[in-house]
Amino acid sequence: MRIKSMWLWIGAFLPRNVIMVVACTLAIVSSVGHVPQLSYIDFSLLGLLFCLMVVVNGFKKLKILDYLAVHILKRCVSLRTITAALVGITFFVSMLVTNDVAVMTFVPLSLVIGNQINMDMAKIIVWQTLAANLGSALMPMGSPHNLFLYAHYSMTPWQFLSYTLLLVTITALWLGWLVAHESETSLDITLESVEVGSNRELYMFICLFVLALLGVFRLVDYRLVVAITIIFVGVFARQLFLTVDYSLLITFVGFFLFIGNVSHLPLVLGVKNSFMDNGTGVYCVSILVSQIISNVPAAILLAGFTDYAKELLLGVNVGGLGTLIASMASVISYKLYVEQKNANRRAYLNIFTYYNIMGVLVLGTLIYLLEIR
Repeated sequence: MRIKSMWLWIGAFLPRNVIMVVACTLAIVSSVGHVPQLSYIDFSLLGLLFCLMVVVNGFKKLKILDYLAVHILKRCVSLRTITAALVGITFFVSMLVTNDVAVMTFVPLSLVIGNQINMDMAKIIVWQTLAANLGSALMPMGSPHNLFLYAHYSMTPWQFLSYTLLLVTITALWLGWLVAHESETSLDITLESVEVGSNRELYMFICLFVLALLGVFRLVDYRLVVAITIIFVGVFARQLFLTVDYSLLITFVGFFLFIGNVSHLPLVLGVKNSFMDNGTGVYCVSILVSQIISNVPAAILLAGFTDYAKELLLGVNVGGLGTLIASMASVISYKLYVEQKNANRRAYLNIFTYYNIMGVLVLGTLIYLLEIR
């Protein structure tokens, strides 16, 4: 009976944590014959990522983002304005609280509205996912891979912004064009008012978020940021420690150790010199690898083999489009959609594939011509 329970647990655990398991396996195997060093691990990145996850989950707990979205949507009177609000708020909020959090917060609102007006919201949800994946490219804290690359290459805030601004601007124009061609059908929707949590916790999380941003921009030592966050959250909202995505942190550690262990091997150096010693190669490889293992692990793996920061940053952000697994935000949106009754999975995947293939080809080509070549 225990063996059966163990296999059931493994069967449930592996699909949810496959990237973490792969990262840890690579770290362990590559450590045979080579002693890993603590210096391989970027503790500042792990600490700041931990703090951002805690604080953002605090905002989710207080329903700040839900309140903001409902407040805006209540002023919308047509399908076009509702679509603009849903896509727009996902686009801009993802820059600050990560693309994953943006879709987890705002896609459910699309589903609520869809149920009220008896409409399949697959297309709008796909647009929201595009908005989250590409809007998040603007800022380091927009996604874990952005934060990692920002720290790994010791970029300045303005340097990072100069790399991604054109991509985000083109994306905004594309999404705006899509929304502008949406129907102006009048709609009457009813959304329940959202009650925000206590003001004390709200002010605390705002202060902790600002502190985390100061840490990201290297204006405050990350160790002080981590210490203050742990103390205040531990005293006033300790349950938030249980909401942190520790599997993501462990995944980072596994890839850090793996890259450190193999970076000196002749075979790895040969691969680096063959594909990763020019901007075009880095850009194309990062897009392709993202399609297979998603853009977060792609960024971690490839960063150890190239000094082309701009090309890698743009590649993994463009590479978040394409396949469903190219970005975790895309997987989250899909799961949220298919959990509803009468969900048309095939229709969703067809719409998703159409816009994502269009995006990765057109955006990928434009960014290559304007930024890489």
